[in-house]
Amino acid sequence: MKKILFPTDFSTTASNAFVYALHLAKSINAEIFVLHSYEMPIISTTSGGQPELIQGVYESIELNNFERYKNEGPILRKVAAEYGLEDVKLTFIFEEGLLLMNMKRIIKDEAIDFVVMGTNGNHSLEKKLLGSNTVNVINSIDIPILSVPAKAKFRSLFSFGFATMLNESDKVGIDRIIRIATAINAEVKLLHVLRKENREIVDVIKKWKEYFNNDKVKIYTVLNPNLEESVFYFIDEHLIDVMCIVKRQLNFFERLFTSSLSKQLSYHSDVPVLILPQPKQE
Repeated sequence: MKKILFPTDFSTTASNAFVYALHLAKSINAEIFVLHSYEMPIISTTSGGQPELIQGVYESIELNNFERYKNEGPILRKVAAEYGLEDVKLTFIFEEGLLLMNMKRIIKDEAIDFVVMGTNGNHSLEKKLLGSNTVNVINSIDIPILSVPAKAKFRSLFSFGFATMLNESDKVGIDRIIRIATAINAEVKLLHVLRKENREIVDVIKKWKEYFNNDKVKIYTVLNPNLEESVFYFIDEHLIDVMCIVKRQLNFFERLFTSSLSKQLSYHSDVPVLILPQPKQE
């Protein structure tokens, strides 16, 4: 059985991502570790020191966090039941400390395979994980991360997309995507954008098709000098359910999803992004 780590602050965004975590867990026979992490504030006093008062404040904060965690657990189990996914095993973890440090420890101790999390700049979870230090944080975690936008509504996991320059190094990440997609009977759709005509591309694609030798893997080429536009239309036209990237593409996708062009196209804002670790051979 595989293992999914789901960090949550119990916001609407996080709860929405929980539905994706449930469906993914069901599809690949995985269990979910639900992590709620909270931080204690640093309290100072100028009145000669009042350790009893400070200790009381800490205990109150911890109790409030625990009470909220205790109340939210049954709500998540109810969500699972509403989707007919109550048989997915859930393990609840309540931890004090920095979220990232707690995640890294649990990933190591429990041999976690995936992280699923909700992303929305207005919520504390993203401020801790996907704020200004996005690249540094994601580079600290060497397992796949499924990032679920706030507006995403689970429909299916039938189609995984990946933009490739047809470099040999991309094959490692694509093979990993194929393994995930195969487990849930989904297709893998690869996009290669040509900035200008290239007659040799036909032979390259033929070799790639021979390499993957899989009816579920389809390769699409587009001639367009505007790479960002091509990616968005690819997501729309081919009904991509999850867009996959490797870490080295992260800066490009950050620019892509915050560009003015993104505001002109609606579907992309509903599409989760699966961030894969950097292949070890690179």
